[in-house]
Amino acid sequence: MTAGHPSLWVREAAPLPRDDRPLPARCDVAVIGGGIAGCSAALWLARLGADVVLLEREVVAARASGRNDGQILLGLGEHYNRIVGQLGRDDARRLWHSIRLNHDLLERELRDGGIDCDLVPAGGLRLAESEHELVELTEAAALLAADGIEHELLDRAELARRLPVAQGFHGALRLPGEAIVQPVAMVRGLALRARTVGVRVVEGAEVVAAREADDGFRVALRDGRSLRSTAIVHATSTLARELDDSGFLRAQLFPFRGQILATDALPAELADAFPPWAMSSNFCYEYFRVHRRRFVVGGMRWSVPGEQLGILDDGGTGGRDDGDPTVRANLLRYVADHFPALAGVDFPHAWTGIMAGTADALPLCGALPGRTGAFALCGFNGYGLSFAFLAGRSLAELVVDGRATDSAAALFAPRRLV
Repeated sequence: MTAGHPSLWVREAAPLPRDDRPLPARCDVAVIGGGIAGCSAALWLARLGADVVLLEREVVAARASGRNDGQILLGLGEHYNRIVGQLGRDDARRLWHSIRLNHDLLERELRDGGIDCDLVPAGGLRLAESEHELVELTEAAALLAADGIEHELLDRAELARRLPVAQGFHGALRLPGEAIVQPVAMVRGLALRARTVGVRVVEGAEVVAAREADDGFRVALRDGRSLRSTAIVHATSTLARELDDSGFLRAQLFPFRGQILATDALPAELADAFPPWAMSSNFCYEYFRVHRRRFVVGGMRWSVPGEQLGILDDGGTGGRDDGDPTVRANLLRYVADHFPALAGVDFPHAWTGIMAGTADALPLCGALPGRTGAFALCGFNGYGLSFAFLAGRSLAELVVDGRATDSAAALFAPRRLV
């Protein structure tokens, strides 16, 4: 199923070992979706004693979790001054520390589980493409300093020393807490960890309905199989809109498409000119990093009419998907303008991914309004790798105990949008 997949990450990563046992008739919680959110929630739920079945319609991490550029970021992609402007000082600080806790817990999980996923927690760099963006980064740095958050503000000269291969940037903000990863290898490693604590991870299980029944929910698969569960967790990004018959997720989630390009392995001298950091510019709309000597870059959806909003086609699993040709051309121009050493280098790998957004750019984590036993863990606005592991723990706690220990979880409650 993965041989012809357009995503480099999916093609590189080892598949999960097959599990051909019959689908159980019943479980405590059915988690729908095998991305970072679903695998994290299933793992934490099982650790809290729940009998969990995770249902993935293709293979684990085949869609959004395996179609990004593999950056684990702090914040919402937005610079910290804008987060403070949106949420207020206290909630911005709470959100930032929650995401940092996510990274710490995730790194510990990967280390304890021996999950080989090319994790490099060497930090990140937000580059300013304009003087205006540098002013905002300076404002962000002042707020980070006041809140005791580790960072470095780099002027143009210092940036040139740290990243001499780049040109056309006015400065940067360095964030030590960010990381890069092979996302599919990471998510599949979490799925294997979930199996060790009793989760049934079932691939090739396309859910077509999840309806309330007398004793919970009846979950029906396209191939005719079904199971009953006391609770369900919608963790399928924009696909959750189709399965939530209350209409809430359809009303609150909107799809948008991101586009990624990657080179083949570059000469060592050129690849080594880039530090192993998560990097972005233009308020995180463009993003890039190096993976196994390949240069990987994404973004530019803003450069076409409609900004790729409302698109649900990410190319499926059959063959190469170049996405929008204008976006591709603009990404190549971005590379040539800012990294002239890469001008003319071929980018033979291209793929797209569909993400789910919310009106306030915060994820949904918690009970669906007015529904007993139905929960959502989705709507990460393109930052699922940065949120979902800790959010999965919060969701598990809400399902099992009725409350989450992370104080920032209250910011993600679906009822806030009612």
